[in-house]
This record gives sequence, structure tokens and C-alpha cells, in this order.
Amino acid sequence: MITPLSDSFELHADNAPGCETQEARLSLFTKGSYTKLKNSLVRALLGADFYITDRRYIGFETETGYHHYAIDVAQIYELEE
Repeated sequence: MITPLSDSFELHADNAPGCETQEARLSLFTKGSYTKLKNSLVRALLGADFYITDRRYIGFETETGYHHYAIDVAQIYELEE
């Protein structure tokens, strides 16, 4: 599941942003061991030039039997004219 977190103009000069930073949280749910899947996803994200800003185990959901792991990512996009 992907949850948008923020859009910002952090990198600019002269009060005219040239790019925008977009951040999102990727939530991984699995009934088995999440470590292999997490590591594979992290490698794919880094290979696609995403910045990983946070990784954390959220917990085990007893009602569903799923482990929940979150990976927060950011990407910088140039603004189009």
C-alpha cells in the first residue's frame, strides 16, 4: 500500500523553486518473514534512485496475522514549465 506523505519545495534559490520533493510511505504486509521481501524492495527502490528516509517495523497485527513494515521514500522531480 502506498500512502502519500508530503510534497515540498525544499531545494530552491531566488524564491523560485525548480524542483519538488515528493514523499510517500510504502507499507509492506506479509504473513511470513518480511526480511527477504523488505531487502528486495529496498534494493529495487535504491536502484531506481529513490531516497529512503525511514524504515521501521510497525508490528504484528494479531487480528489478521500480518506483519506490518513501513518504508518511507522521497523522490525529487524537476518542475515542468
